[in-house]
Amino acid sequence: MSNGYQIMLGTGLAVGVSLMAILGLPKLAEASSTLKDQANWQSRAVAFQNTDITTAPSSSMVALLADNQLDTTITNPYMLDFRASMESVPSAQDMIANSKFMGREVQCLSEAVYYEARSETRAGQKAVAEVVLNRVKSKHFPNTICGVVYQGAERTTGCQFSFACDGSTSRLPYGRYWGKSQQTATHMMIGASAPLTRRATHYHTTDVSPKWAPLLRQTRQYDTHVFYRFMPRRVQLRRMSVAP
Repeated sequence: MSNGYQIMLGTGLAVGVSLMAILGLPKLAEASSTLKDQANWQSRAVAFQNTDITTAPSSSMVALLADNQLDTTITNPYMLDFRASMESVPSAQDMIANSKFMGREVQCLSEAVYYEARSETRAGQKAVAEVVLNRVKSKHFPNTICGVVYQGAERTTGCQFSFACDGSTSRLPYGRYWGKSQQTATHMMIGASAPLTRRATHYHTTDVSPKWAPLLRQTRQYDTHVFYRFMPRRVQLRRMSVAP
């Protein structure tokens, strides 16, 4: 083999090795970096899931999920919070339905304030709205505002609020009184007012004396409305025991 051929072969091998190094080393480095990142993330994920729950901070959401036993295979508090937050996101349909429902509730409470107390002071209007909300919370009445306001409206008599049966609603609400009633209703529904009526569930105007009034406990009076709540159970039982 001639010296010239050997030189050419050696030069070719050197160039080939150099090219392989130039082209291959970055690929090897990238692959090595990817494997290192994957191993690092896997290690962090394992450590995250295996965090000692006796020392890691927890939240009330964890206890709630544990009580409901939604998924006993998940024990890490952070993972539980994440799962619950993902599951608690309402759908667009749910949000639309809730928005429509709340719109109707505000409308019904606004109508009660308007027809029952539109000429009253702001405190008097709030007190009427509070009675409606107190009834919603009571087991003795419907559990929605519209249900409370229009309870008995399907009958010619027996309405809990007189305006629902006496034809008042044929005159649609309007003007500044209506705007004021809507503001009061919204104000009360978001809980932006201190309690006014001492848990009252009934009221009547000062120009009437309903038969049920002596059976309840009077709490407050605002403007032309007198407010009442149910008697304590022990008083009710005592009255029953001495009744003729």
